[in-house]
Amino acid sequence: MPDNELPGFLIIGLVFVVADGQILYRGAKRYLNGPDGRAGGGSVAWMVVTVFHLAAIGLLALLAVVAPDWSGSTAAFVGRLGVFLLLMAVAHVLTLSVLARRREDRVVETRYRERETGRADVAGQPTVTPVPGQEGRTPRVSPDLGSQGPYQA
Repeated sequence: MPDNELPGFLIIGLVFVVADGQILYRGAKRYLNGPDGRAGGGSVAWMVVTVFHLAAIGLLALLAVVAPDWSGSTAAFVGRLGVFLLLMAVAHVLTLSVLARRREDRVVETRYRERETGRADVAGQPTVTPVPGQEGRTPRVSPDLGSQGPYQA
């Protein structure tokens, strides 16, 4: 790449990296906080997006200096930028998969804690019709019709 194209390529690439990183960070904070709105996803989002920034800037630097026979023309410049954008898309998808995995882990952990403490989240559960002889919202066993039912002999 000629010396006059290198700064332009790096500036355009950095603008894309920073813009995509900010989109990922803001979306990841909301995504990791979940529907209940509890805070706590900001630090994980920041760490994941920091890794995204480092990897994308590294790809940008490598692509700027290592590319045989891509010098001298506008078509080569656009081609190099296109390859960089494709690699950024791959990095974006990998970052989203890491965030999705972290959210899955958090949901499982929350459900496990709720089960352990005995307070289940009943907002999303269907309403259970009370069964004669059993107390509570979630009956364990249906009553025996032979001895307690309405059709006793």
